[in-house]
Amino acid sequence: MQHITCAIIGQHPMRFPWGFDEDDPGCQNLKLTLAQKIMELRQQGVTRFAVVADCGVGLYAGECVNALREHDPDLMLFVVSPHEGQATKWAPYLRDRYFKLLEDCTLMELASHRWTPTCELDAYRKIIDYADMVLAAYDPATARGDAVDQVMEYARERDVPVVSIPFGTEA
Repeated sequence: MQHITCAIIGQHPMRFPWGFDEDDPGCQNLKLTLAQKIMELRQQGVTRFAVVADCGVGLYAGECVNALREHDPDLMLFVVSPHEGQATKWAPYLRDRYFKLLEDCTLMELASHRWTPTCELDAYRKIIDYADMVLAAYDPATARGDAVDQVMEYARERDVPVVSIPFGTEA
């Protein structure tokens, strides 16, 4: 059986109009769109999804894939965490979700044992290196040169196809 892997990437929550407010209609629409796209990709033969353990799109998408895995034993979730202390300073509710994500995923890997200036970018590059395609919640108009901006360029350089998903209250 050939496995198709999709990396899921999203810009930092503060680059979305709603920030960390997961009750905002824009965030709710993003989560719904992510779930729909993940299910569509699964129907098209994608069996592996890879995310970076971040407190935004990576967490949302990982939680969705793990929920689907409960009824789909062929589905796999690979999680790359930038470093061991990734969630140390997160709000408790996000930290709990992070550890649940790691507990339930198929495979977890660290980009680095300790924080380094490039560990986040290294984590994103790892999932791109695994991927046959990328699903991205990303608006280049908000680019500021961070790891997500750099990894989107990395995906283009490697000719990994990118499927963009809309987000916001208009999605």
